[in-house]
Amino acid sequence: MPRPPDACPIPCNLCGASDIEVLSLRDRRGGYLRTTICRRCGLVWTNPRPPEDTVRQYYAHQYRLDHLGQITPSLRLTARSGIAALYRCRALRPHLSRGDAILDVGAGGGELVYMLRRLGFDAQGIEPDTAWAAYARHALGVPVQTAFMQSVSFPAPSFTVVTLYHVLEHLEDPAGALAIVAGWIAARGLLLVEVPNVEATCHAPRRRFHFAHLHSFNDATLCALGRRAGFEPVQTRTTPDGSLIECLFRYTGDIRAVTSIPGNCERITRVVANHQTLAHYLTSTPYRRVFRRLRSYRAMRRAIDGCAGAAQVLDGLLAGTEEDLPPSSR
Repeated sequence: MPRPPDACPIPCNLCGASDIEVLSLRDRRGGYLRTTICRRCGLVWTNPRPPEDTVRQYYAHQYRLDHLGQITPSLRLTARSGIAALYRCRALRPHLSRGDAILDVGAGGGELVYMLRRLGFDAQGIEPDTAWAAYARHALGVPVQTAFMQSVSFPAPSFTVVTLYHVLEHLEDPAGALAIVAGWIAARGLLLVEVPNVEATCHAPRRRFHFAHLHSFNDATLCALGRRAGFEPVQTRTTPDGSLIECLFRYTGDIRAVTSIPGNCERITRVVANHQTLAHYLTSTPYRRVFRRLRSYRAMRRAIDGCAGAAQVLDGLLAGTEEDLPPSSR
């Protein structure tokens, strides 16, 4: 007999289908979380999810405290975010020209905005967490609005480059968010997106799904989501440990609807099913992660040594690296 359809209170944000299967019933903390996958395209999402006002309140006041354990960034967290921002500056720089107007969506404590401005770019940010956005303005002196991207208005076109680092996975409507960005960005402008990879096997299997991640992507669904909003993928890479997907898009305005991605649901389902706890801990992967964390901790300690404030930490990270950053090519 054919399998009865799984209940689907929320249809697929990518292709619009309600043809789903349940992928998991637990989040990484062991709580109940019903995660589904679209059988047609392979998009993964929390289904059902909390009401919109609950989600907004959580991200405005609680998420970063939950995730990082601090109301505002310590110097150690500033250093950690600064190291990531420096890597992102290096990734962006070959595609930038002096004077480019850059928007960092989900700017956190403003570290990337600060570094880009120090490098000569017209950068600003938006951040929904009220305390972290205020920290960016007061501790770093950078223009970061306290706002959700869905409530911000910019005249078109306002930006030549928009970045969304670890934003799309938190949104109820990622397709709608990219459509909003399309209204802000110049023709041929660039969009850089980074999201967790749903196919990653570097974490323990029980840590794959997180209640704060409303959607999960692989490279196929991320690229298709961009095309749906008029963005053409230029360059896509997965980080060496497989944990993250980075995609550089160019805005062309050529909107392409998505009806299916053949084989993608089966691929993701197979990865999830085959990633078993015992087998995971019999590989070297979890132990390599411990060493990487120790190296990261030492790097953060070096970055804050002798520093009295956040700007001094970021200036120290930038010092001596500007010559290493590739010249602009666009």
